[in-house]
Amino acid sequence: MADPTNVIDDDSIRIEEYGDVAVIKINRPERLNAWGREMDTSIERYMRELSAGDYRIRAVVLTGEGRAFCSGGNVKNFPGANLEQQRPPWRPAHPDAYATTWMRKADVPVIAAINGYCMGMGIGVALGTDIRIAAEDAVFQVAQIKRGITADYGVPYFLPRAVGMQRALELMFTARRFTAQEALDFGMVLEVVPAASLLDRALALAHDIAAGPPLGIAGTKQLAYSVEHDQLERIQLLTGQMVNQLFVTEDGVEGVKAFMERREPAFRGR
Repeated sequence: MADPTNVIDDDSIRIEEYGDVAVIKINRPERLNAWGREMDTSIERYMRELSAGDYRIRAVVLTGEGRAFCSGGNVKNFPGANLEQQRPPWRPAHPDAYATTWMRKADVPVIAAINGYCMGMGIGVALGTDIRIAAEDAVFQVAQIKRGITADYGVPYFLPRAVGMQRALELMFTARRFTAQEALDFGMVLEVVPAASLLDRALALAHDIAAGPPLGIAGTKQLAYSVEHDQLERIQLLTGQMVNQLFVTEDGVEGVKAFMERREPAFRGR
């Protein structure tokens, strides 16, 4: 792969531009790219820039640096991780604060190149893109139930639309891990490729799309999602409220403590 024509380092996001295609890398490999709100801010900023009308960048690839696409939310920031410190209640973000909102609103298509672990909030990040390609060794898990909370970050909206309601509920209820091949069989990803060729395949598709008419592609994307934005915003608001309530239950605290202590949680229904 050629050297990028421009590089932007923005908090835990690294952006590499290759002509009219950009690669956004979630860049916290030492934490398996655990998601933080600064990542939402960085991606929102860049997506707004790409929708300004000059079409300098015509397609985007989103991937993770290192061994993971995104391993989920930063559990150490959850209320249950520091309950003894009497931290103030966690407050859900406004829907416009989510990177997924801006990836869907942006004029340019966004392709996820899913490498390694894609779990928890990482599932929502991946499903917020327009097209998804996974490495053969990618591992998926809607893990939030294991923390005593509900799936969040748009997953209750995105996942049933990607895989069907019955399969989505099974994956959310059980929090079982599933493979890239299963994700392909479910319809969650478009292709599965060898890990060594993942980024090359995603870039090839991005360049193919970038060669098309930018106004026509932007219009097509807007029409495809024309009825989505209000529904997605409503789900994000309701999910944030639900997660906020569940975080401070005994089960919510137990789920976080069990994760940090590397054991199975003992939920009690209260």
